[in-house]
Amino acid sequence: MSLFMKFAKKLNDGMIGIETIILGIITAFLVACIFIEVVCRYFFFISVPWAEELTRYLFIWLTYIGSAYAVYYGQHTEIDVLQQVFDKSKEPIRTGGTKFITYAGIISTFVFQLIFAKIFWDYMMKIFSTVQTSPTMHIPMGLIYLPVFIGTVMAALHCFYMFLVEFTDSEDKKRQLESSDK
Repeated sequence: MSLFMKFAKKLNDGMIGIETIILGIITAFLVACIFIEVVCRYFFFISVPWAEELTRYLFIWLTYIGSAYAVYYGQHTEIDVLQQVFDKSKEPIRTGGTKFITYAGIISTFVFQLIFAKIFWDYMMKIFSTVQTSPTMHIPMGLIYLPVFIGTVMAALHCFYMFLVEFTDSEDKKRQLESSDK
């Protein structure tokens, strides 16, 4: 394995570790917020507006960070009809048409993620330039849109790494194929 691939693997593994921790923390906070809201509503007959709002915003974070996480493990929604036609063997080593389709899929996803990240970055900067805040918690609205950008960039980085992995016979490719079959 080349020095660049070792660096890319270490960077990607670090991102996966960070994503895992962030997703775990967000899930714990989501459960706590929903629990607080349910207890307050059904036992004390009061609503906790900040818990409802925080739950919505945490769910947005969970969705977009989770989306990047899913891209790496091949669990993201994809159309793989052509890949199934070309690859009847399900072996870790891909050939011919399947490789082309895999490369085309990864590249098109990568390009889409970059374009979407650029468009959303511009949109997010416009939102940050306003003084608009969320209704209950008064969080700047730019922070609420931030996970869309972060998740998109992380997904693009995972796509780039997956493309590098496709060019090499690495253990990561086998691990990805095994986890996508589950």
